[in-house]
Amino acid sequence: MATVTVRAGYPTIPGEIRYFPEASGQSFKKGQFVYLDAQGKLTACSSDAAGIAGMAMQDASGTANTAIAITVAKQGQQFTLHVTNAGTATTTAYSDVGKQYGLYVASNICYVDKGDTTNKRFIVVDLAPEDNVGDTNGRLVVEVLDAYAQLTGGTS
Repeated sequence: MATVTVRAGYPTIPGEIRYFPEASGQSFKKGQFVYLDAQGKLTACSSDAAGIAGMAMQDASGTANTAIAITVAKQGQQFTLHVTNAGTATTTAYSDVGKQYGLYVASNICYVDKGDTTNKRFIVVDLAPEDNVGDTNGRLVVEVLDAYAQLTGGTS
């Protein structure tokens, strides 16, 4: 098995792109999950975010109200993310498929937190085909659980 270099997540399949205004003081990066704050502006998700609007398709501009493209998190929309165990490198396994895990965020990278089965935000639908089973920092293909998808009737 190999150790995979960690990089930003990405939508696994083309999805619905929508634009929303950026909240003040944001520094999220392309491939990071974002949510809509109380004013309807994009804000970077933290670990175990209460809601996920989608994945940023461009870096934050640093200027409030700038329109930012996101891939909407909704049923059927898949994202590919690296795995972690609360910041500690871990590996992928076939047994991950069908399991639900949390969201961990560090240094503008969003991960599937295999160590968090309490704050579930994702369901694993597959292993990333470009990695090998058992790779350290390998990637999983996930969907955001409906209860946390802000734009499809989930949490707000």
